[in-house]
Amino acid sequence: MAEGERDRIRRLQREGTDVAIQNRTVFGRPKVTVTEEFKHEYDRRKTKEITSVKAMKEIGVKKNAFYKLAKR
Repeated sequence: MAEGERDRIRRLQREGTDVAIQNRTVFGRPKVTVTEEFKHEYDRRKTKEITSVKAMKEIGVKKNAFYKLAKR
């Protein structure tokens, strides 16, 4: 009985996913892009005008996103 219920849940979930794909819904986390604001704040950080933490707050990104953008 539980197996049948699980199969029904999977089928309904797949139907919902198919509808979302047809409607061109984008799945997943939004991509973080390098902006002019980031470049400006990162340059200030490299010249040691501000700290990394201050730059992250100014731009409004989290630590992981900041360092990922810095690698680019």
